[in-house]
Amino acid sequence: MTGVETAPSRRWVQRADRDRRASARLRLVGEGVIVLNDRRVPGSRESIKLIAVSPAGVFVIDTKGYKGLVHTMAPGRIGNLGPHELHVGRRNCTSSVEAVHRQTQIVRAALEAGRAGAAVPVQGMLCLTRAQWGFPSAMQIGEVWVGWPRLVAGEVQAPGVLDAPTVHEVSTMIASGLPVG
Repeated sequence: MTGVETAPSRRWVQRADRDRRASARLRLVGEGVIVLNDRRVPGSRESIKLIAVSPAGVFVIDTKGYKGLVHTMAPGRIGNLGPHELHVGRRNCTSSVEAVHRQTQIVRAALEAGRAGAAVPVQGMLCLTRAQWGFPSAMQIGEVWVGWPRLVAGEVQAPGVLDAPTVHEVSTMIASGLPVG
């Protein structure tokens, strides 16, 4: 090694540092919560940043540092409005919601291969770590829940339907189906 980092490896280190800081903001450490970081999607270069398995279920979480006021828009004419889009400031962030939805489907597919996996609730979550919220509640866009770090942590750590052995079994199924990226 020459000690000189190439641009791709430097970007990877910067991304990993951003992901680590965003995960630390979530404070998902709790009794009965198992966190799986940076899971690779088989057959692609895509990865899932964070999967939390808790008594409340399985949560596929992506964090974004978008700045601006969070709001939704329904494009189209007044008589023919389309599905809601997520906007933060002037930026259309609907693609992030769609990415979380795809990742949620991948985790569901990995769970359905197991014995008890089909009955486990799986929720996609987009956590906006630096956005401004003009209203006091999170929102649901399609099947993806959008909120801020403290609210995400509260949802993950809520009491639920899974006992400790099931949480461990489900996390093992996900870990075997989605290797570390």
